[in-house]
Amino acid sequence: MTTVSSSGVRPGAPPPPSPALSPGAATFSDGVLTAAEWVAAVAEVVRRIRAGEVSKVVMARDVDVRTQRPLDVRHLLGRLAARYPACWTFSVDRLVGATPELLVRREKGLAASRVLAGTIRRTGDDADDLRRAAQLARSSKDLEEHELAVASLVRGLRPYCASINVPEAPFVLHLPNVMHLATDVTGVVDGTFGHPSTFPAHSRDGRGPSSLALAAALHPTAAVGGTPTGLATQILAEAERMDRGRYAGPVGWIGADGDGEWGIGLRSGELSATDRHRMRLFAGCGVVAASDPEAELAESEAKLRPCGRPSAADPVPPHVPCRPTSMPPGTPSRSTMEPPRRARSGRSP
Repeated sequence: MTTVSSSGVRPGAPPPPSPALSPGAATFSDGVLTAAEWVAAVAEVVRRIRAGEVSKVVMARDVDVRTQRPLDVRHLLGRLAARYPACWTFSVDRLVGATPELLVRREKGLAASRVLAGTIRRTGDDADDLRRAAQLARSSKDLEEHELAVASLVRGLRPYCASINVPEAPFVLHLPNVMHLATDVTGVVDGTFGHPSTFPAHSRDGRGPSSLALAAALHPTAAVGGTPTGLATQILAEAERMDRGRYAGPVGWIGADGDGEWGIGLRSGELSATDRHRMRLFAGCGVVAASDPEAELAESEAKLRPCGRPSAADPVPPHVPCRPTSMPPGTPSRSTMEPPRRARSGRSP
């Protein structure tokens, strides 16, 4: 540890941190909409989709949580990292969560994104979960939702890449609470393309989009807004009747060389700025013409588990591996959103 003192007297060691305490028992209550009101709102969105107004809308809902003792973000992060090791755990300006979705990573000229769209709840029974995974992989509704999200990502990424690789079919990503259809998209960043938000040091020849420029170009994707983006976000704002705040926005880091990693702030909760016992949880579901509003409600409940369960005092469950756990070659996955551990000139923490 480096210390600086104008008096020449070396300061004493800082006091040890206080222990991260559990918030104890938690009570949950409806957010802006009750469950029944949200189901009705989803039904209206499905009607508008079937009428041809839009192809997909991602409907989010919120749930309020009140805890017995003050919330300690260190405790929440520790529980999330232990329960969801295959996700990126984050804390940004009171938004805390564990996201499974990588908006974009840029490293050594390679861009990578993980698209998630299409979800089914896990039961905890291995044989049944394998059957449900096969069901998800064949679901026309979920495949349509996923295809729209991948197409949205590729459209946003294409102007910034010399080449893009998109697998022919998604794989099923297994998480402790749900399974997703997932596609890992990679691209070679076009170093000859200058973007207004880039800096001279952000590529070897002084040109090319930084990771932050790529994140700005991609957000919001169809996975968090819908298709087409402009109309879908207008419809969801009318239907949700809430301010999402930082929910579903990019969270991550950028280095001095422009490399960086940005996830999507999903499976998250917002700590209250005025009440240390209160937290607002979020979950969203992609709605298409074949969606069933009650099924979307059940999916949202499953997605609320990552940000709600860490407040409980129950033991951490056994590790459930994510299959597959790795991104394509050259894009190693990390369990927390942090820069690579190797030393690199100009890297910001």
